[in-house]
Amino acid sequence: MSFQNKRFTLTRAEKKDAADIEKIMKSGSFRGGIEVQYLRGKDPLASFEKEGTEAFMYILREKEHGEAVGMGGCIIRPAFVNGEIRRAGYLTGLKVIPEYQRRVLCIPEIYRFLYEETKAHVDFYYSSILKENVAALLLLEKRHKNMPEYRFLDTYTVYFCKTGNFKIANYQVAKCDFSQAEEFYIKEAQKYNLTYPSLSSNDLKNADFYGIYENSQLLGIGYLLNQQEYKEYVIKNYSGVYKYISKFPTRLLKYPSFPKENHSADYTSMGIMVKDNNIELAYEMIVQLLKNSPERDFIMLGLLEKDPLNKVFSRIKNIKYQSRIYHVTWDKEDKTTDELKEALLKLEVAFL
Repeated sequence: MSFQNKRFTLTRAEKKDAADIEKIMKSGSFRGGIEVQYLRGKDPLASFEKEGTEAFMYILREKEHGEAVGMGGCIIRPAFVNGEIRRAGYLTGLKVIPEYQRRVLCIPEIYRFLYEETKAHVDFYYSSILKENVAALLLLEKRHKNMPEYRFLDTYTVYFCKTGNFKIANYQVAKCDFSQAEEFYIKEAQKYNLTYPSLSSNDLKNADFYGIYENSQLLGIGYLLNQQEYKEYVIKNYSGVYKYISKFPTRLLKYPSFPKENHSADYTSMGIMVKDNNIELAYEMIVQLLKNSPERDFIMLGLLEKDPLNKVFSRIKNIKYQSRIYHVTWDKEDKTTDELKEALLKLEVAFL
């Protein structure tokens, strides 16, 4: 199938398109109290491929000069849905350079093309939108003719925490090998939706894994994953209250550091899974991982709003932002939205 439009072409990205992808991603930044530019390192296509079993990424070009003006795609991931393994397609990287945002009037055609290109590989689609990205929320939450429906599932909170020492008491936390973490994870992951059936289906296989034990019994696992080589968060500007807070010695107050403007954040991604969503286990696992991490600007961990483990962060100082998670469908009769809501959703912040 080829994308047909009088003014634009859309083709699958290749390694030779790296400079164009970088140009598009650098063309603008997300504006808010903290203005952030999201980049994908020296090999952006390989960056997307680290997040699933396959990545279908596309470049939008205007025909007259062949200029790359937009991008977007779908990352394929196996995921549990009520105990069954499905092929999930995560829609990501959707961006048009600022000077073309009002000139690209073929968005429905692009969505239809993306669907036709990937539907043989996908059982259902999902996506996320930052809560502060009001323009995107207004556009995609409203139903439009010839556009997919964005059906809200839950709010996702990302917590930014300080690395450092905490007092740990009741449980032993120690490094564990991948096979031990994998065995525990597979058993627990089936209880939730959108979890991976294996830790080896993406870049988590390269994380540092830890176990939390009581009398040698493994009660939970956690990981630390350094993604800075292929996933950058460049702080472009602070405004409002953050303009003042960023100048404070926040680490002395047990809050994470604020990176300097026009610098990439020095960060680590964290994830945990504990038996029965036990709050005390989760608390001690998180604070021990914060202790064991090299000193960074921050560690980040994400949880859905309905996850009981959010209670942990009433005891850990943090800074946070939120996104909205959606089931995306082209079929009005699609029942997947209801299926996904039958069990608690868990998503890894490393791949959103």
